[in-house]
Amino acid sequence: MTEEKTIESNQLDHSLRYEISEKVGAKSLLKCIQCGVCSSGCTVSEYIDLQPHRVVASLLLGLKDIILESNAIWTCSLCHRCTERCPKGVDYSFILALLRNIASKEGKIPIEYSSTVETISENGFVVPYTGRMKNTINRRREKMGLPEVSSPDLDEINYILKETGLGNLMKKSKEDED
Repeated sequence: MTEEKTIESNQLDHSLRYEISEKVGAKSLLKCIQCGVCSSGCTVSEYIDLQPHRVVASLLLGLKDIILESNAIWTCSLCHRCTERCPKGVDYSFILALLRNIASKEGKIPIEYSSTVETISENGFVVPYTGRMKNTINRRREKMGLPEVSSPDLDEINYILKETGLGNLMKKSKEDED
């Protein structure tokens, strides 16, 4: 059973609704009839706090903070089953991608994501390629006749992180620690 929370009308923020509507088409969000077909087919529905149809309803209602702080926008595997099954053609997958981008810009991103970006920035790999791991991988590659893994160009990687905005996430997470 979920805990009910009362929200006053002055706490509603429709800016997110308008921003998303502008990108997906104003009628797209309004097509949702809250049938729940998207949610019934969701592969991660048991792990998320807001089902897909509830995200759309919350978006229409102006519950910006609830949506952007929801684990639903980050836990989704983007399998597109919700979009494929929607009888009204609401492109939930695209809406979710937009919500992730907006949450990222506002610094509302799980620590797992920002720490991964930091790791990539520092060494060019998602998993640090150093020490015993590097030795083991190189030894196995040598046995298979493969060359050693070359070191990535960190300047190039950090340029990409900066240009895509991912670098901002890294800085915000570091500022939060101080």
